Amino acid sequence: MAVRRVGNTAAWAVAVLLLVVPIVVLGIQALATGWFFPQVTPDQVGVGTLRDVVADSATRSAMGEGIAVSALAALVSLALAVPAARALALGRVRHRRAIGLVLMVPIVMPPLAIAMGLNVALIRAGVAGTLAAVVLAHQVATLPYAILVLTALLMRYDVRHEQQAQSLGAGTARILTHVFLPLAAPALIVAGCITFIVSWSQYLLTLLPGAGDVITPPILVLAAASGGNPTATAAIALVTAIPPAFAVLLALRFMNAPPRWAGASG
Repeated sequence: MAVRRVGNTAAWAVAVLLLVVPIVVLGIQALATGWFFPQVTPDQVGVGTLRDVVADSATRSAMGEGIAVSALAALVSLALAVPAARALALGRVRHRRAIGLVLMVPIVMPPLAIAMGLNVALIRAGVAGTLAAVVLAHQVATLPYAILVLTALLMRYDVRHEQQAQSLGAGTARILTHVFLPLAAPALIVAGCITFIVSWSQYLLTLLPGAGDVITPPILVLAAASGGNPTATAAIALVTAIPPAFAVLLALRFMNAPPRWAGASG
């Protein structure tokens, strides 16, 4: 018991070091003026740079485009993932593990290789440089996550609710809108939040298909980093982290909620 307690404490300490400390340092750097190595603390702090970043039209434009791209990518991924996840979780699908491995291929492949291939295809299709092209390119990264997350969350879904509705004369569309979607809403929200976060963090799958016309926060952060101003870069990165942070909180809220079909079974 004592060994397990020590192990849990050590695990929490490592998690804090890896997750919390970098965010704290990023926040200090965003407020610092003249913080250079080997100084432990900055000479001065102020909100001037952070205020300028928030007020900058480029930042606001990138945030708006980033939210639009990620929200659309999440919605498209969910629309495509629902039938696939239902088949894997509720249907009699053979070779589930093999299918799972196939879904992991786009995740483990080098992003540059995927982005270059997609870019060539989108240029030939004449849609490169558009919002639609970026949303389509993001499906390579978001769709596998959406299918895998939904499949895991729907494993305990009770199809008897749909069977009861069908026995009462409900059609497929009515079962989808009045039975499945209300009961599976928490799972869909969790999967949507995760795909939103995955889409939000895409750099190459935005830069190349977007052809420089679609600017999202990751592109803005990398551009700021090449400018040699660490305070401005940290400020932009801090602002960029706000939407995915809200998505994480929303996902945790619904991930910890009991499944709705469990209550409906009673």
